[in-house]
Amino acid sequence: MDVKHKDVQDFINQHLHCTAAEIMLHASKFPEWDMKVVAQQLVGKQLAKSKLPRWFVNDKILYPIRLSMEQCSSEATAAYKNQILAGGQGIDVTGGFGVDTYFLALKAKSVIYCEQNKDLAEIVKHNLDVLGQENHSVFSGDGVKHLDQCEGLDWVFIDPARRSKNQRVFRLQDCDPNVINIQDKLFEKACQILIKTAPLLDIKQTLIDLRYVKEVHVVSVNNECKEVLYLLEKNFVGEVKIHCVNITKGNQETFCFTGTEEKATQTHLSNPQNYIYEANSSIMKAGAFKSIAARYGLSKLHQNTHLYTSDKWVANFPGRSFKLLDVLSPNRKVLTKLKIQKANLSCRNYLQKVDVLKKKLKLKDGGDNYIFATTLSDGKPKLLWCKKVQAK
Repeated sequence: MDVKHKDVQDFINQHLHCTAAEIMLHASKFPEWDMKVVAQQLVGKQLAKSKLPRWFVNDKILYPIRLSMEQCSSEATAAYKNQILAGGQGIDVTGGFGVDTYFLALKAKSVIYCEQNKDLAEIVKHNLDVLGQENHSVFSGDGVKHLDQCEGLDWVFIDPARRSKNQRVFRLQDCDPNVINIQDKLFEKACQILIKTAPLLDIKQTLIDLRYVKEVHVVSVNNECKEVLYLLEKNFVGEVKIHCVNITKGNQETFCFTGTEEKATQTHLSNPQNYIYEANSSIMKAGAFKSIAARYGLSKLHQNTHLYTSDKWVANFPGRSFKLLDVLSPNRKVLTKLKIQKANLSCRNYLQKVDVLKKKLKLKDGGDNYIFATTLSDGKPKLLWCKKVQAK
């Protein structure tokens, strides 16, 4: 069976709303088809619809198992990497589904794609050809070992995977390959190294573990933090510049700062004023809590409350903006009097978690009301009742 055949692709496209289990029920109607393979292609295409649109629209694309699709970069984050690395010749030593390879190769003279899983490597080779990507070669095997055979590289891209599938990983030493132990080998082959990590990894500890880090890029898509990138440059001396990036449809919010700037910045504390601001997830992950306030002329509500306020609206703030309607006591009677039964509730530096407070206040999710449960500069817990401000 050729899953690229028009009949098979038509079947998949007609059943994109179905689950894999529902697809298996059609097996008796198509005895000549391997319906498990068809179901795998269906699931892959479903995942690609929003994550990898240029893969999705091409009926000649082949999809691997679900795990490979879930772990691969999105088009948005892969395209962003293309802005970081220079052209020249490079190698992706942990290729996966090849999305990063594809975008890195758009600017590079050539890219070597490496993948230990032979079946996955064959799928990616086919897909890169189908997508018209010519600046690549494919190696099936251990990418780190393959470095010994490579010469003339300008950069290395590596995406270490966590060793344990059943627990959270916060340090590079718990990932495979262990980049900490192979830094010398990587720098013997290239002057630039780009390392992709999951958002859970601790940035401060990773900066201690790595050498010659020039830049850190904390990348979010639609305010959901997706990955953290570390750009290492051989013999780099200087302070690390941290880029906080939030990619949305047709827009890219970017906020840059340094550790020295953050440490030296003095913040002004204030009671809630007319507008409340919440920085995007990349800024929060990077820890630019004071820098963001100073840069945009905002006050903080409390030293440990990462919400900001101003009298006049700051239109270009990189995050969400709200018009403050009232400051309320955290009890149900107050909300009942105001006829607030539904709201988007968030807790910021508050003594209770969202689920507990939501139950206490008898609030349903959704609607146009936004409530921040927080602690003000005087130490008192309050509810900030707000309406979202849309950018003009």
